[in-house]
Amino acid sequence: MRGRFENKMYFIKHVSRVSALSFVTNVVQAKFYSSLAVSSRATTRLVLVSRSNSIYDNLALEEWMYENTDFSDTDYLLMWRNRPAVVFGRHQNPWLEANIPLAYMDNVDIARRSSGGGTVYHDEGNLNLSFLKSRNRYNRKENLHLVVDSIKSKWNLDLEVNARDDIVLDQFYKVSGTAAKLGRVQSYHHFTLLLAVDTSQLWKLLDSPMQGVNSRATKSVPASIKNLEEKIPDLKYEILVDLIGHRFLQEVGAQTSPTHLRYVDPLNETEFPGVLDIRKRLQSWDWIYGKTPKFSLCRTFTGHDFEGVICTLKVNIEIEKGNVVLMTVHLDHQKLVDLIAMINKFYCEIVGNLKLNRKCLSDLERSSREHFKTIISIDRLEVMSVVEWVIRSVDLCYRFV
Repeated sequence: MRGRFENKMYFIKHVSRVSALSFVTNVVQAKFYSSLAVSSRATTRLVLVSRSNSIYDNLALEEWMYENTDFSDTDYLLMWRNRPAVVFGRHQNPWLEANIPLAYMDNVDIARRSSGGGTVYHDEGNLNLSFLKSRNRYNRKENLHLVVDSIKSKWNLDLEVNARDDIVLDQFYKVSGTAAKLGRVQSYHHFTLLLAVDTSQLWKLLDSPMQGVNSRATKSVPASIKNLEEKIPDLKYEILVDLIGHRFLQEVGAQTSPTHLRYVDPLNETEFPGVLDIRKRLQSWDWIYGKTPKFSLCRTFTGHDFEGVICTLKVNIEIEKGNVVLMTVHLDHQKLVDLIAMINKFYCEIVGNLKLNRKCLSDLERSSREHFKTIISIDRLEVMSVVEWVIRSVDLCYRFV
């Protein structure tokens, strides 16, 4: 259990499954694109630093550049930091990866990336870097080593890139995770860098309360992390932006100037026409939750006494595209067969494509009570108590929302 780890051991999430075949394929591709990168280095490099601290603004700008910018002879480095946000990968289940109710309570943004990879927590103690290049110059190791070399040029740290393309401090602590989006001719490789992240908040937000789930979505696994500021007390976001930006430009001999390293408004429609539409899509419920791979829940509840018999209730729920498409309950009591059939008939009629959010689920709980109060005689208190227990148990199944 995560809660049993020592307090000093905090967690950042990364992808846990790589098949042997895909690993071999990735190694071959990496070598191929690495060799191309050496012979086809861009003639120009530009550094953009976002003035926004909104995850939606910054992901929208990154996506706009990927879709609209010609990377054939120019490499870009986009850097930014966000206010508190939980950001998960393209093929992940947000409810399984994070404590969504806590995120809403604490005003933490929830976002889905277009890239793969695992779930991370961002705040203003976190530097985000995105290397946008043509596909034939895609080279993860080169980008990661550029950042590591930049930091080590100023501070004496035991910092290295491991075989998983993580940046590791003291050969143990993860300070950066990595993910990418690869198109036919375009690519971007982005990753985080932990400077002074609130690790207690990270730990709480990346601990999902979901139980009884069966899902094929990409899962994240915990890793021990450490902030770079623990080794470099005077470390500042602005210092790293300048250090890494200069290094990126100097690799092609570019002189740092307002035209090569500049701060931008990511929602400037004059400079980035159509970026607001991308932001709207990335902030929509259909993108954040509706893109979740289908999953199911199975929960068992015991303890209710009906006519001297302790009952066991099983609840099965199927969810597709963020909507509840099927929900059934089963109770192991012969005298309650008809009641359970009636309850399942009600759920079958009302649940179809029920959106998985608190408002819809609260409406479901309320309408369930109102419905059964109208069809069950007021003097059948024991039966009504069973119905109330079923309704409360079903609501407990959804406490991860």
